[in-house]
Amino acid sequence: MPKLMKKHLEGVRVIDLTAWLAGPFLSMQLAALGAEVIKIERPNTGDPAREGVPFAGPAGMRFEGRAPEDISLIYLKRNRGKKSITLDLKSDRGREIFRKLIAKGDVVLENFAPGTMESFGFDYPGLKAINPRVIFCSISGYGQSGPYRDRTAFDLTIQATSGIMAVTGLPDGPPLRCGPWIGDLVPALYGLSGILAALVSREKTGRGERIDISMQDCGFSLIMDEALDILVSRGVPTRQGNRNPRAVPWGTFPTKDGNIAICVYMNANWKVFLEAIHREDCIQDPRFKNLGNRLKNAAEVEAMVTGWSQNLSTEEALRILREKKIPCDPVLEAREVLEDPQLKSRGMIQELRHPLNAPTGVKTAGFPIRFSEIPAEYPGPAPALGQHNEEIYLGLLGFSKEELEQLKKEGVI
Repeated sequence: MPKLMKKHLEGVRVIDLTAWLAGPFLSMQLAALGAEVIKIERPNTGDPAREGVPFAGPAGMRFEGRAPEDISLIYLKRNRGKKSITLDLKSDRGREIFRKLIAKGDVVLENFAPGTMESFGFDYPGLKAINPRVIFCSISGYGQSGPYRDRTAFDLTIQATSGIMAVTGLPDGPPLRCGPWIGDLVPALYGLSGILAALVSREKTGRGERIDISMQDCGFSLIMDEALDILVSRGVPTRQGNRNPRAVPWGTFPTKDGNIAICVYMNANWKVFLEAIHREDCIQDPRFKNLGNRLKNAAEVEAMVTGWSQNLSTEEALRILREKKIPCDPVLEAREVLEDPQLKSRGMIQELRHPLNAPTGVKTAGFPIRFSEIPAEYPGPAPALGQHNEEIYLGLLGFSKEELEQLKKEGVI
């Protein structure tokens, strides 16, 4: 009888060298799926995200006057369920210890600037020589090759160079960044897919793999459905605001007490929509009779919808449209999202935990995938700096307590 798995990635060990957002978000998903994630941080300082305001600790949340046990909220949110050890990879002894970790790992994950791992003496051939089964995943702004390889990148610069900002904003307005940090988050999810695929492949071949994730590549892949070359050649603005260049009305419209999102796509939906808002007089209007004409007269269509919606409450407008099966929903403000009954019913709104079990008073998102057989969730709070040094160095690597103390004195850990 096959062994009953407690987690999907049970038995998979990830050596996590990442910092900030893209890499930590990726490794956090691996932790939710059951992998053991050992986060390697610099002695004394750790992941730079630990320094981001505000901080949370036993005394509550604060923006200044930080206490020693306070930890940045962004670090707490991005590193749930991991184990933290400290290790100086710039030291000879640190690199020697890292080789021992590679030998016992399944995945090595890093988001240094290209060439950094090589400067430490750990290129992929070197890692493979230590452990032929290891999967080596790198996330960088522009990948390990190409003319932009050595550029420094953040979410904003990736949204700028990938085309995301070219399609975000109003037609006559400046380019805008997409609200969430998708320049970081999407590469993390692509990296997750790559690692899972490599783990499956390794079961067949017995060999690990090198995975090269470019944040720009990932951002560009998101706009593949937008025919940028066609829009540009025909003089159509690539920034459409909330509009859909292939459907109208499709956007957000004001009500007496808020805003609603309305999506009308097919001609049949258009007829039903007109009946819902009591504008049957427009059914045979040549300006609106088919989708092509409606797109040409989008401003008039939107003015018609606004004239209807702004005289109703959000609840009234939604009731009318839902009775006709027109896709619509309220535009929720942040405080409303945090109280949304649908998200609550699926366990998505959770209290952010602190490694000292101190209340943070902050909400965070749960793991969004529901499995029928093996549950997945973030297994615990983010770790304190070096919290798992003894567990990993004594238990996994077999060092003595005396050796551990010596490593501390030498600043290796």
